[in-house]
Amino acid sequence: MLSEYKNRVTDFILGHKKQIKILIMVLLVGGMTFKGLMQIPQIRASKAEIARLNTQIEYEQDRQKEVEELKSKVNTDEYIEKIAGEKLGLVKSNAKIFIDVSGEQQ
Repeated sequence: MLSEYKNRVTDFILGHKKQIKILIMVLLVGGMTFKGLMQIPQIRASKAEIARLNTQIEYEQDRQKEVEELKSKVNTDEYIEKIAGEKLGLVKSNAKIFIDVSGEQQ
């Protein structure tokens, strides 16, 4: 009985070899297509994340340029005088001071 069943399966496979190969190929291609379609949302999310990170990189590069510019100005006499005047209210000993007596606030 078992050998008869085995012979029938073998005969079926040998008789339909081409169709079985085609079926296997169709199943493989279908599975790969399905897997690819299931990854589309992840791909879109990754692209959005890349765009967000690129924007952040540009912002940080601009900030870095500002910091570099400030860094080059910090040790200059002009900058020290400006900060001393604005933050500490200091003036040079020979500086001319103008006082607005009009009473208008700016």
